Amino acid sequence: MPLHILALHVEDCMESAADDDEDWQSEVQVLSVTNSPLVHLDKESRDCGQDRKECPICCGCFPSDEIVLHASLCGESLQDTLNYSADSCVLREGSLSMADMSSDDDVLQWLAGQVDASKDFKICITRDNLFQRGLIQWQRQKKGSPVNKLNVTFIGEAGIDTGALSKEFLTEMMHGIERRLFEGSGKKGKSPVYSICDLENGFYRTAGEVFSVSLAQGGPAPCFFRNWCYQFLTTGDFDALQLTKDDVDDLEYALLIERVEAATDLTQFTDEIVSCGYTGLLKLDQKDCIIRAIVLHATMRLTPMLQQIRNGMKVYNLLDVIGKHQTLCSNLFVPKEDDDRPDADYIMSILVPELSEKGSPRQARENAIINFLQDFLQDLEITGQNEDQQMCEPLTQEELLSQEGHWSQQTHVSLSVPTVMQWLTGQRHKPLLPSERADFKINLRFEHHCNEKMPGHQICFPLVSACTNTITVPVEHMKTYKEFRDIMTVAIRMGRDFGRV
Repeated sequence: MPLHILALHVEDCMESAADDDEDWQSEVQVLSVTNSPLVHLDKESRDCGQDRKECPICCGCFPSDEIVLHASLCGESLQDTLNYSADSCVLREGSLSMADMSSDDDVLQWLAGQVDASKDFKICITRDNLFQRGLIQWQRQKKGSPVNKLNVTFIGEAGIDTGALSKEFLTEMMHGIERRLFEGSGKKGKSPVYSICDLENGFYRTAGEVFSVSLAQGGPAPCFFRNWCYQFLTTGDFDALQLTKDDVDDLEYALLIERVEAATDLTQFTDEIVSCGYTGLLKLDQKDCIIRAIVLHATMRLTPMLQQIRNGMKVYNLLDVIGKHQTLCSNLFVPKEDDDRPDADYIMSILVPELSEKGSPRQARENAIINFLQDFLQDLEITGQNEDQQMCEPLTQEELLSQEGHWSQQTHVSLSVPTVMQWLTGQRHKPLLPSERADFKINLRFEHHCNEKMPGHQICFPLVSACTNTITVPVEHMKTYKEFRDIMTVAIRMGRDFGRV
C-alpha cells in the first residue's frame, strides 16, 4: 500500500474493527517498532523539526531516511496486535476457568480449548531420522506457531492428516525426547541429560513446546519426570534437602557414588570429588558429606535444562496451569504406580468387529480371526515386554551419532502391544482427552473375496486406515494361527507408511 494513503487506510480499518467489537476503545495505542513512546492515532500532525518526518501510523517523528522502513514495520506491528487481540478473545470464549479445574480431565479439556485453529502449524518431514529432523523442522516453522493446530505431512506418503498423522508424529517425538534428552531407569522417572549442545540449540525449549502441544492435541503425556524435576517445572525451584543418591541418573556420578561408598582410601577420587564442589577433608567419616556434595552437583547442574523446558511450556499457559494445580497435574508428568499403557485386554475391549450373518460359515472364520488376534496380543505381552522396555532406554553412543529413531529402519521396529496400537491408530497411548476416550474404537473388517479380486496371488496383507482406526484382514490367508502371526508380524514391521488414501 502506498505510504501516503497508509494513514487513511489505518483510520478506516480501525473504524471497521471498532464496529465489530463494542468493547474496543475509540482510541488505540500503538507501540512503535523503534520503542517510541505510546501515542494516540489522530488526524493532527506535529512539527517534527528539520530532517525528520512524522509516521502516518503512530504519529512519531523519525529521520527522513528511516521513515519509509519504520512505517511499513509499524503497519505490520499494528495488524499483528489487532489479530492477536481478536484471537485471544476467541480462544478464551467458552473455556473452563483455570480456577475451576478439579481433575486432570479438566486440565486437558482446558488446554484443548486454547488451540488456535485459525492457522495450521505445518510440519513436513520424512520418517528417516524422524526425531532429529522433527526438532529442527519444529523450530524452523514461520507461518504458524505451536499455539496453532498441528498438521503433519510425511513426505512421499499419500496420507492426509485428519488427526492420526499428528498423533503418530507426537508419539514419535515424545518417545525421542524421553530417549535422547532424558536418562534414567524410567520406573521412578527420569531427569534431563546434561548436554550443553542441546541446550544451546534450544532443544529443551522445543521439548517443552512438544509437551504442551501433545497434551492439548491428543498426543501422549510426558509421564517420565522425576518428582524433583516436576517440582522444578511447577515452581521454578526444588527442595534440595529431599534429594537422595537415588535421584542421580547420570551414570558417571552414580558410579562415583558407588565407588566412594565402597572405598577405603578416598584420595584416589580427589579430582572427581573436588570437581563436584566438595571442599572438606577427604576422610572416611566424611563419606556422607561427600556423597551429599556429589548428589547436589549432579542434580543442580540440570536446572538450566529444566528452565528451558519451563520456557517452552508457556505455550497454552501450561506452565501457569501446573503451577496452580501441582497435585492435579502430577499424573501427566510423573510415572504412575500402575502401568497405564495399552494391553491386550484394552485393545480387545475397544475392538468393533463387523461380523457376517450369525451362524454362517463366514462368521465362524471371522470369530477364529478374532481369537487369533487376542492370542497374538497376549503373546506380545510376554515376548514384547523386553523389546518395548529396551526402546525406552537411553540411546547408545552409536545411536546418538546416527540419530536413528526406532521407526527409522523397518527391521528395527519393536513388536509390543503399544506398537500394534500405534500401527492401527497412530498412537501408542490410551486417549487422554475425555472427548476422544469415549469414542475411541478399533474397527475390524474381514475380506473374503481377495482371490476373486486378484486371481492367482499367493499372499496379501491387512489394510490399515489409521485415520478411521480400521483394519481389514484377508481371511483366506489366515486359516491358522501361525499364518496369522507371520502375516501380522511382517505387516507391522514393514507397513508403517501411509501408502493409500
